[in-house]
Amino acid sequence: MRAAGYVRVSQERAARNGYGLDAQEADIRRFVEYKNWELIELYREEGASGYSKDRPELDRLLADAKDGKFDAVVFPSIDRVGRSVRDVIDIDNALRNTGVDIVFVREGVDTSTPTGEFFEIIMASIAQFEGRIVCDRLSKGKRQKASRGGYTGGWLPYGYRRSDKGRVEVVPEEAKTVKRIFRWVAKGQSIKSITRRLREGKVPTRNGGTWSRSTVRGMLRNPFYAGRVEFEDKLVRAQHKATVSMARFSECNWRDGQKPRKFP
Repeated sequence: MRAAGYVRVSQERAARNGYGLDAQEADIRRFVEYKNWELIELYREEGASGYSKDRPELDRLLADAKDGKFDAVVFPSIDRVGRSVRDVIDIDNALRNTGVDIVFVREGVDTSTPTGEFFEIIMASIAQFEGRIVCDRLSKGKRQKASRGGYTGGWLPYGYRRSDKGRVEVVPEEAKTVKRIFRWVAKGQSIKSITRRLREGKVPTRNGGTWSRSTVRGMLRNPFYAGRVEFEDKLVRAQHKATVSMARFSECNWRDGQKPRKFP
């Protein structure tokens, strides 16, 4: 029997701490050796969610199945195939329509039998339920982090960037420009004159574009620069480093014609 194996992890952290690629591969190799089959190909999907439709290695496996390159596919567990019942059944049907048998090692399920097909649906439902529980926990964790002023992902304003560890850090050269803009406003300069000054000084923007008045005004009104973030219509203390003081931010907001909001 010619067999293929498929392994997947959604994050590098999962690969290190959980059921990583090497552990999954070891399970597949032990099973194939026990069955006295020949392992033709091993498909390794790194950094791909079970909910994602973008899985190149899975696509390659399905294409090779159509070409008759193997007789069976061995998955380490059902949740490596997908995190929804529909996806698991669709992939199962796609493989079986090419005459390929499917085996899930951890669950001990062989879908070439009626009993195996029945248990596949049950286990896929459990995998889907567990996936939703994980997502719910992540959402609650993000909400709790946001309430404490933590960064939960997404766009960062000029002067900041995301570090390799997922933290917010200051971009020194951009931060200098931010401080100058606030200082100029505090001295009474208009947004129009500041925009012209930035253009004439050829101060680089983040994306290589041109400075505009709306960009400058948006910066003056963004409490992120004062070390604050918005959570449920309130400003809370953030965990990142402020670029300007609260007093300077309030002063510039007032000069810009917008009544400053109260800081916690």
